Amino acid sequence: MIAAVAGLSFAVLGWPGSAGATPVAPTPKKVGGAFTAVSSCGSLSGIGVAWTVTANVVTSVVLTSIPTACVGGTLSLTLVDASNASLSSAGPITVTGTTQTLTSLTGLGTATSVVGGYVSMVGP
Repeated sequence: MIAAVAGLSFAVLGWPGSAGATPVAPTPKKVGGAFTAVSSCGSLSGIGVAWTVTANVVTSVVLTSIPTACVGGTLSLTLVDASNASLSSAGPITVTGTTQTLTSLTGLGTATSVVGGYVSMVGP
């Protein structure tokens, strides 16, 4: 009886047209890595951030004391509330001097919700 069951199982699995595993050709992905030295254009912690409010909405931001070595770099700004949630942002823009005025803000930062800003710099 055991031999008959084993033979029957073999016959079903080996029957032409029966479902079976088909070979799958893998699709390789290329992964690369690199290393580059990163240098700073200066400390960004000394940058002053002040904003202008119109009808309770932050409409422009003035950044002061941008390090001279950062001129020519690309700057981005994010205004945040007390819980560090992003309210509005500006950039990336090219830094043209040690004082920069940002007027193209996206998002809605109100005078009562904005408590600070984060500045990031790439380059020059």
